[in-house]
Amino acid sequence: MKSFRIFLTVFLPLLVFGVLYVTVVFNNIQGFDTSVYSVVSKMISEKMTSFMRAVSFFASGLFLSSASVVFIPGIFIKKRKYSFYSAIIILNIALSSLVNVGLKWMINRVRPDILQLTEVSGLSFPSGHSMAAACFYGFFIYLCCRYLKSGYKIAVTAVLAALICLIGLSRIYLGVHYASDVLGGFSFGVFWIGAITLIIEKLQEKYARAAGK
Repeated sequence: MKSFRIFLTVFLPLLVFGVLYVTVVFNNIQGFDTSVYSVVSKMISEKMTSFMRAVSFFASGLFLSSASVVFIPGIFIKKRKYSFYSAIIILNIALSSLVNVGLKWMINRVRPDILQLTEVSGLSFPSGHSMAAACFYGFFIYLCCRYLKSGYKIAVTAVLAALICLIGLSRIYLGVHYASDVLGGFSFGVFWIGAITLIIEKLQEKYARAAGK
C-alpha cells in the first residue's frame, strides 16, 4: 500500500513534470496550450473575470504570506502535534515558493502573449499559483485524510481539491499562464507534498521509537 502511495504521489507526478519540462523546453506543446485557452477564453465576461481574480487571490503571495503569519503563534502551542504542523505549514509555504522561483529561472519560459486580465510579472513555467495551491491546500488535504473522520474527510477534501483546480483554471482564464504551466505547477506540487509527507511520517516514527525506549 505504501509503495503504491509513493508511486502515485512521488514518482508519477515527477514523471509528468519531467515530460512537461521536456515538451516546454523543446516548444512541442503549443497546440495543446492553444486548444485549452480557446475553450477557456469563451467563458470571459465581467462577472467571471471578477470571480477568477478572487479565486486566484487564494494562492497569491499576499495571501500565503498572511497565512504564514497566522500560523506563527501555533509554533508556541505546548501540544507537540500542533506546534509541529504549524512549523511545517510555514516551512512548506516558504520553501515551495523558493523552489518555484528556481524552477522558473531554470526553464525561463515567458508568459503568454495574449489578453491578460490581471497584472503579472516574472516567468511562466511552472505556474507559481498552481504549485502554491497544490502545496498549501494539498498539505491540508493530507492532514484531513490523516486526522478527520470519514464524513468530514470527504467533504473537506472535495472542497480543497475543487479550490486547487479553480485556482489553476483561473490562471489560464486570466491569460497569465499556459495550460502546461498550470499542469507543471500541479504535478510538481503533488510531488512536493508526496515527498514532504513521507519525510514527516519517517520523522514521527523515529521520534515515537526514541520516546518508547
